[in-house]
Amino acid sequence: MPGDTPPGAVRLSVVLPTYNEAKNLPELVPGLVELLRGVRHEIIVVDDDSPDGTWRVAEALGERFAGVRVLRRVGRRGLASAAIEGFLAAKGAVLAVADADGQHDFGLLPELLAAVEAGADVAVGSRYVAGGSVGAWDERRYALSRLATRLAQGLCRVPVADPMSGYFAVSRQAFQEVLPRLNPVGFKILLDLLAHMPAGAVVREIPLRFGSRLHGESKLSRLVQLQFLEYVYDVTLGRWVPLIFVKYSVVGALGVIVNTAAFWAASALLGPVAGETLAGFSVEVLIGIETAIVFNFLLNNAWTFSLARLSGWRIVTGFLRYNAACALGALANYAVAGLLFASGWSRGVAVVAGALVGAAWNYTMSRAITWRQ
Repeated sequence: MPGDTPPGAVRLSVVLPTYNEAKNLPELVPGLVELLRGVRHEIIVVDDDSPDGTWRVAEALGERFAGVRVLRRVGRRGLASAAIEGFLAAKGAVLAVADADGQHDFGLLPELLAAVEAGADVAVGSRYVAGGSVGAWDERRYALSRLATRLAQGLCRVPVADPMSGYFAVSRQAFQEVLPRLNPVGFKILLDLLAHMPAGAVVREIPLRFGSRLHGESKLSRLVQLQFLEYVYDVTLGRWVPLIFVKYSVVGALGVIVNTAAFWAASALLGPVAGETLAGFSVEVLIGIETAIVFNFLLNNAWTFSLARLSGWRIVTGFLRYNAACALGALANYAVAGLLFASGWSRGVAVVAGALVGAAWNYTMSRAITWRQ
């Protein structure tokens, strides 16, 4: 049971995922330490290598407060995955996660802890139960939140008013039971937990009055909203057609368009006479192929394989590997297009057919060589 904590063991581990929160931590952490003074606890700051040096600030706080630990993640990003890494590194019988920007009332932590120790699998700081509030949100953000909440509720196996909350506590046992099934994409780790918990799981919701950010900007970007929709797809239709394959197919389809457009642009630049010869046609095809390779690499790196995104010099080496991986795909593309053109097919049809053949090969090799996950 969650309450069966051995004497001297850590009762509560509080995970604070951070990205560019260097100004907020010095204001929040001392108060959190004081709040939990009577509870054997630890505070784990999981920072995604923030450009503002949040991890350095967290390390300095760790020198002041013995219970503060820091995990600096290099080359990885995402709130959900950061929370999971923090939970895996935690020692507590109860695991909690909260934002490090002042929007979550840390004063609820003792109630969340007590609820889990009393037998709840999950205790949620809820904005949508009596006594809770979304604070100073405008109508647009509130409407989007309610819509996302309704979608999320349909994915949960237990009734919850606020499955999109980012502030909750979970028993170690409940977390470990669902861990192998979690899909840490995006920012809503609670939804992922609730979507994979058994129907009989006990969830307690405690009213949360959502506050205002102390410093910095909101992380609720269009990308985050897109990641939520991707998650909804992944836990529904994604069981049969993997999301990553759908994303790669979308990029591939756009790449076919780019390939064709680049081909016709090259044809216009080289002139109609060059295009009527096999040599001239070959140059135009190769220009289209390489343009599409560059386009596909950049979009796949930013979107399709975002969990394994390449940065810095790794982009250069990754692009070279991607070109090598696509070499046979490009050869197949070129061979099919050339064969069809030489056989009398129209130039446009030949180019599209070659691009489709090359795309199938590129997907397989991209996952195996360029973006290993």
